[in-house]
Amino acid sequence: MSAALTDERHARPVAAALVASGAFTVDMRMPREQWFRWKSGIMAPCGCNCRRLNTMPAFRRLVDDALADATRRSFPGADYVVAVAHAGIPWAKTLAERLDLPLAYVRTEARPGGGPLTECGPAAGARAVVVDDVVASGASTALAIGALLAETGLRIAGVQSIANWNFPEMRARLARWPVRAVTSYPQVLASAQETGRISPADAAELTRFYADPRGHSWR
Repeated sequence: MSAALTDERHARPVAAALVASGAFTVDMRMPREQWFRWKSGIMAPCGCNCRRLNTMPAFRRLVDDALADATRRSFPGADYVVAVAHAGIPWAKTLAERLDLPLAYVRTEARPGGGPLTECGPAAGARAVVVDDVVASGASTALAIGALLAETGLRIAGVQSIANWNFPEMRARLARWPVRAVTSYPQVLASAQETGRISPADAAELTRFYADPRGHSWR
């Protein structure tokens, strides 16, 4: 992951869309018992649910356009798009359409009768870009990649997402592959502060949290 994580041409507009649409939600005065529990188990007074972008077509189109452009530039040799279920599927489907590439996805669990996690029979030898909406700890992405490597002959070109919080554990977990995102927390926090959703002190606290999300001591 030596190259830049985010796409600077689209990072700020997409961050603004996440904040304006309510996909990124933050409330530093929220009682702790109401905090968001992320898929990684992290508890925080903020969360990101990109599904909310779908209720606002202009924001959805903006993100679709940015994701396609970022992926085209970061992974020009990819010849397969693979979604991480479930949240990555709608974005990956549109991305595959924009890039004119075949689409597959990785289930979160096997069917009741058993079988592989990978759906849609990817071709052996193809270079796949793995797509999710938000990458935090990287655990879901790593599990999907593990299934692809175990079940198919795909090669992993890299990981592309709308947002990636660039957590240390994510960098360690996905260190073997190029990881790219359209936007990340510095741009999202800047947008939240510009729109008055958080104060400069709140932004500083959230920046410290993002540096050590599991060990952070909230004030």
